[in-house]
Amino acid sequence: MKTITSFKIAGLITACLFAAMPTKADIGAISFKTSAAGMNALETTIGSNQMTLETWLYIGNSTGFFASNMHNDKGFALGFDGWFKFQLDGASIWIDPTSWKENWTHIACVADGSQMIVYVNGEVAGTQENTTGYNTEADGNPLFLGTAPWGNPCNCKMADFRLWSVARTAEEIKNNYQKQIEPSTTGLIKNFNFAEGNGDHTANLAEPEGNQAWCMGAIDTDYSWETVAQIPTNLRTENQTENSFDILWDGTDGNTWSVELSANGQVVDTKTRLTEKKASFSNLDKKDYTVRVKAHSFMETAFSDAFSVNLSTSSAITNIHKNISIVRHNNAIQIDGIQTGKLISIYTDQGILSRQISAEHETIVLSIEGFPHGIYFISIEGYGPTFKIAL
Repeated sequence: MKTITSFKIAGLITACLFAAMPTKADIGAISFKTSAAGMNALETTIGSNQMTLETWLYIGNSTGFFASNMHNDKGFALGFDGWFKFQLDGASIWIDPTSWKENWTHIACVADGSQMIVYVNGEVAGTQENTTGYNTEADGNPLFLGTAPWGNPCNCKMADFRLWSVARTAEEIKNNYQKQIEPSTTGLIKNFNFAEGNGDHTANLAEPEGNQAWCMGAIDTDYSWETVAQIPTNLRTENQTENSFDILWDGTDGNTWSVELSANGQVVDTKTRLTEKKASFSNLDKKDYTVRVKAHSFMETAFSDAFSVNLSTSSAITNIHKNISIVRHNNAIQIDGIQTGKLISIYTDQGILSRQISAEHETIVLSIEGFPHGIYFISIEGYGPTFKIAL
């Protein structure tokens, strides 16, 4: 009778949870802290003598293996024995990793059927002739991360692990190693971005319904999760005037950010490598804008969802009546020239009453703190038309 392992059972139970996982995701990392740590990514099939394995790695020393499916001396093994080693069956490339220590470093190892190539941070670091390539006799064996099938763990941090059944070109590696990859990219068979932040497994973004990677050891003791870069959230404006505004957002401390300002589908301004979660735009035309923000660490996130900012002529109304003026000041609307006792009402564009007061003075300041962004209408008792304003 065929036995189903506990890893497989858990994978079957959880597969449906990842089937709808969005391609936009935060960038996470896993830290393998003790000799008991590691991940079992279960049976892995490459199916070709060509392969590419790439990942971001943070090491403090240079011992142990961090990725391998090797069994009976067949397959691949990546790790350290003083120097970094990329091994296919009995063939190996050795690279001095001294500059990698205490730095996040991207490593890509390629077998194209003619040679083995190691790239470090997008640049070729070593090559060796090898006409055999990846040995498909190793297919079907489990893939281990943070350790090897026989042990010899590597205490390190890992981010954005990718395994391919194709030999990625130098251009493809260089152009994409600092970006998140589209999970449907041809040849991608494993992509772990470790963005879960908790629990005992990480999803394979390239095949959400397939095998996940399962942690060994105890969380926080043997391994832990980290957030490298979060897609910016909670975009909001401050100090908005007729032709300027500040945009703020929430994100991961220590990141930098890029901001893109668009109007009518065209990018009109960008801010890059900002160190604060804030950008200022001024001298703008009175029109509708959208803002998107992305975060940068050693990798960059996708852009946030677009946030709308309205600087059209309705965003500040003056001299709307011979006796009345309405002006917006940051988080308040000031109405001058109103008769005391008159009722002032603010409605949403769907006709829902948001605020209503009776004027006690000729000048009224209405707080709009906490009002959602959108179009509103101001009705003043006894003054004919309803006045439109964008917040």
